[in-house]
Amino acid sequence: MRILRALVGRLTGRDMRALRAEVAEMRNQIQVMNDILQSLNHDIRSGSERSLPLFMGYAERLRLDADTAVGATQVIDRQIAQLQQRLDQLSVPNQG
Repeated sequence: MRILRALVGRLTGRDMRALRAEVAEMRNQIQVMNDILQSLNHDIRSGSERSLPLFMGYAERLRLDADTAVGATQVIDRQIAQLQQRLDQLSVPNQG
């Protein structure tokens, strides 16, 4: 936290706006990834129930991979939200 505070202390207003814009763009990209993965996860889950018994192992593996990918995007989204919160907290004194 101390390193982040020191870094933010050196940033100008323009740098801070650029950093906020970059974080916002990252959030948008993660949201798009999450939406695609949620859709894929749904398609795999609904399709695997109709698959032949021979392919059930493969379908289960795809389901687990889709669940893992969805979980990963959610973790990334939470980390970006924490970064945004820290930026908000650190930038308040610099604006005065």
